[in-house]
Amino acid sequence: MPAHLHHVVMRSHSAQTFVAFLTDVVGMEVQFQMRVPGEVLEKTLGWPPSEGADVTMLGTGDSGLVEVLDVPKHLRDVVPEGLAALSFLTDDFVGVREKAESFADDVTALDTGIPGVDLFFCTMGGVPMEFMGAYAPEANSGSSEATNS
Repeated sequence: MPAHLHHVVMRSHSAQTFVAFLTDVVGMEVQFQMRVPGEVLEKTLGWPPSEGADVTMLGTGDSGLVEVLDVPKHLRDVVPEGLAALSFLTDDFVGVREKAESFADDVTALDTGIPGVDLFFCTMGGVPMEFMGAYAPEANSGSSEATNS
């Protein structure tokens, strides 16, 4: 059962500045950067079709992280800045998914393409909620193609 927030997903129209603020002012460290394919953003966050977006994950440990999604320029009129999703890590993926289905009618599992990484989304209170059954990115891996946002 998720006992705490794993990370907050934020959409940004000025990701470089946002990341610089989080590192220089807040003191967070960049964990890794990756590219999320457009299809994943369409399915999880309702974005229009696109080439995807760059993501920077900041923070340390296994909770309290911030994921900054760099909204591509051509989508900024339709994808506003701000909170995109709350993400929770769970060791009981199936049980949590079943419980979520009793509250939300839009529970959607995704094939991440990464062995051992289970992921589903639903919406509660107007906020997309991401639940991960596993999470093991390579710390400071630089840019890589990834499918979990």
